[in-house]
Amino acid sequence: MKQHNVLAFGNVVMDGLYLVPRMPGHDEKTFAEAVSWSPGGPAVHFAAASAKLGSRAKVLGWVGDDTIGQQVQHLMEARGIEFSLHRILNTQTPTSIIVVDRTGEKAVLISPPIDAARLPKPEEVVAFDLSQTDHFHTHLFLEPYLELLLAECGRLGISRSLDIEPSSVRRWGAERVLKLLENVDLVFANQGAVELLAPEGEGLDGKLARIAERGPSVVICTRGRAGSAAFCGNRFYVCPSIRVVTSNSLAAGDIFAGSFMHRYLKDSDVAESMRFATASASIAVSRSGSAVCYPSPSEVLAALERNPMEIEISEVKPSWKSI
Repeated sequence: MKQHNVLAFGNVVMDGLYLVPRMPGHDEKTFAEAVSWSPGGPAVHFAAASAKLGSRAKVLGWVGDDTIGQQVQHLMEARGIEFSLHRILNTQTPTSIIVVDRTGEKAVLISPPIDAARLPKPEEVVAFDLSQTDHFHTHLFLEPYLELLLAECGRLGISRSLDIEPSSVRRWGAERVLKLLENVDLVFANQGAVELLAPEGEGLDGKLARIAERGPSVVICTRGRAGSAAFCGNRFYVCPSIRVVTSNSLAAGDIFAGSFMHRYLKDSDVAESMRFATASASIAVSRSGSAVCYPSPSEVLAALERNPMEIEISEVKPSWKSI
């Protein structure tokens, strides 16, 4: 099987993961049961999941010139992730503190991103060599850079996927995000983001169809314990979840996306990619205790053997198109 080259662009941080028996209340002191530090951010988690499954993964982003930035690079390299991380002088690498209780619920405190005024100009980033890239993945991060990179990938014939969260839609504005989708091939969005992008009253199938009409050929909606749904080629796909005990849901969406793309790049099979990504994410949330778990191919295949998932597929004729 061909080893695909995937490039993830986005915010790079150092995650501090604190496991606690329960979430502390206001002005309450709680002792952590375990603490770990590792590189984080959507691009890093996507790349780490892809690399563990066998893709050649690279991250494009920024870190500071502090010791944390050095540690981020070393730890990413240890996970098989290539990096093109610009070191910004006299700057601290962003960090995030993630507090996870025994139910798997989490709270996150994020330090400010690197000041945009210190970053290279967008035109300089677009000059990055994309010739060896098969697929480009990103989230709604730094508008001018993102818009130029997506357009350049399209010009070069590189497939593109975008992860969308509700907070980012509110920051960008729904119309601007929808306009951006003209340069995107696949979209990953949770239920909240879908509602913001397609607030009309039709069902989920119609909402995903409306989003797809703006450009993407595939739109995937992740729904946590309710599983996932997708729209592609006038077909609506519904995949159930695998019932597991959640120990830590950190990066579950990014691992789902990285796993989906790893499988989808093989033969563009939406249903099989949903199964593969669901199995991968279920392993991650059930085994990510004091550190994020990135499943291996053998682990995912074993989970699929234990949990044969039936994908419901139905034809969709959007109601507004018949008017």
